[in-house]
Amino acid sequence: MKKFWKITLGVLVVLVIGGGATAYHERHNVRRLLLVHQHYAKKNILSTNQIKLNLRPAVSTKNTTATNKLNAAYREDLRHVKPGITHAKVIVNPYKTSPLSGLILVKTAAATKVKLTVHGDTPKTTLTKHVAGYRTAHSIGVLGLYANRTNRVTLTFTQKNGHKSYATYTLKTGKAPHGIGKNTLKTSHPKKMALGKGNNWLTFAVSSQGTTYGLDARGQVRWYSTNPISHVFKRLANNHLLILTKISASEHKYNALRETDFYGRVYRQYNFEGQFPTRQDHSKLATNTVIHHDAIQLPNRNLLLTVDDGSSKYVEDTMIEIDYKTAKIVKVIDLKRILPKSAYTKYDGTHRADGKIDWFHQNSMVYDPQRDELIVSGRNQDMIFAINYKTTKLQWILAAPEKLPQRYQAYLLQPTTKHFRYSGGQHAVNIIHKRKNKGESIALEFYDNNVPVTRGKTKQSKKWSAGEIVSIDQLKYTVTKTWSFGKSLGQRNFTNIVGSSYAVGRHNTLIGFGYASNGKRSEFVEVNRKTNQIVFDVDRTHFKHGDWSYRAQRMALYPGSATVKLNEIKPAMK
Repeated sequence: MKKFWKITLGVLVVLVIGGGATAYHERHNVRRLLLVHQHYAKKNILSTNQIKLNLRPAVSTKNTTATNKLNAAYREDLRHVKPGITHAKVIVNPYKTSPLSGLILVKTAAATKVKLTVHGDTPKTTLTKHVAGYRTAHSIGVLGLYANRTNRVTLTFTQKNGHKSYATYTLKTGKAPHGIGKNTLKTSHPKKMALGKGNNWLTFAVSSQGTTYGLDARGQVRWYSTNPISHVFKRLANNHLLILTKISASEHKYNALRETDFYGRVYRQYNFEGQFPTRQDHSKLATNTVIHHDAIQLPNRNLLLTVDDGSSKYVEDTMIEIDYKTAKIVKVIDLKRILPKSAYTKYDGTHRADGKIDWFHQNSMVYDPQRDELIVSGRNQDMIFAINYKTTKLQWILAAPEKLPQRYQAYLLQPTTKHFRYSGGQHAVNIIHKRKNKGESIALEFYDNNVPVTRGKTKQSKKWSAGEIVSIDQLKYTVTKTWSFGKSLGQRNFTNIVGSSYAVGRHNTLIGFGYASNGKRSEFVEVNRKTNQIVFDVDRTHFKHGDWSYRAQRMALYPGSATVKLNEIKPAMK
């Protein structure tokens, strides 16, 4: 009888597994069928439901679980640390992807607050951070170590009665990766730079596809990630980082959008499959990078992403808003529904190896909460424009009028500056400030590559690239150029692709000439806008082809507390 039941149970298991496998393959085949036989709302424009089906972002908890395991181990370590500042446990690279970070676990007999000092080579490269709150058990995060040396880090412990004690710890780090290349300091005036409180603002070279790292005021590497990063490296409202990386090291494409921090802890991750029909044979699928250039956080915490929508014909002309907790797509903005039909059906400005048409090439966006407007930059239309975010209706267009149909001419901003030069192939659009009175005027910054693709060609085109600031009166539909820097640097700093220009501190701008010298060099230049004096200048060379610096950003290593909370990170909802 026992033998009979064993045989029966075995048969049932085989049937269940076989049936489950069959169902999986059927679902896979149905999904493949839906991907290759795409549903269009109108000619050339995919339906919203088809775009959602193509992209299907999903929450992954794999890396969050790994972070929680390390947090649990460090909680246990802290519990066993003996009281006394000489008994601290020091860990380098505690979360395995940030080699120039550390964690100091220490207990004090009396409740103390802590001041952290990471000793630099000069006073302006010495980083300090005050840790708020009095406690006896401390988990102090350390950021801004040098590569390939024994670093000195001092903690100052202050009791409520004012009594101070000090301890200096050593943290040994390994060599920085070759992918960073060679960074040569050309100019540095630290007293005139925007370095933030405690000198903990670094210049981050955001990779196009490779190693992202941060430099101090002397051009020394003080942070890098072992995660390969492509284009997206942003600060979120909760002071975490948002990066675009790979789902796994063996992947070729960058299809993981990760919420992390400078220590490497992972709080959320959204994975994208990226299986799209090929241009040559619509019945075949190929893996593509879904998010291509930018991602921002909206006031509701949701994420707005520039994406390939899965079309077999067009790329880089769609945005999706995904729910921050669930990754569900809650809004789709297809630029083919907003801009002229001729812009994408008659485009011949650039050509791709896969045959798909990159008619717009969206590379940045910024949300204006005061007017509920989204401002968008498209390289291959040489165009910056604004839409109402709720309705997606056009508000204004900043571009030369050529090749723009008559009914769109009414949206054009009219220059008030004599001999106004329109941007060409621009990047990194951003709002600096806006007036309080109804927000009718905004100051807009962007990087002008000065390489017109569709419109705006002049005798000055391709002679230089520049950081630009314009003032836009959104009621009068006028635009005034208020600042520009780059012409004096000439052809050497002309960049056919990539680049950025961001205001830093009160009066400076940091410009990233990412594709200088035909892509053999990236240069990071901080300039005072009042005097046009260069106060910081670094040349980056000897990096792998394709890993030029997409943007240069000045960011604080310690935007919040230096206390590393070792509590469990709640997994995101699926």
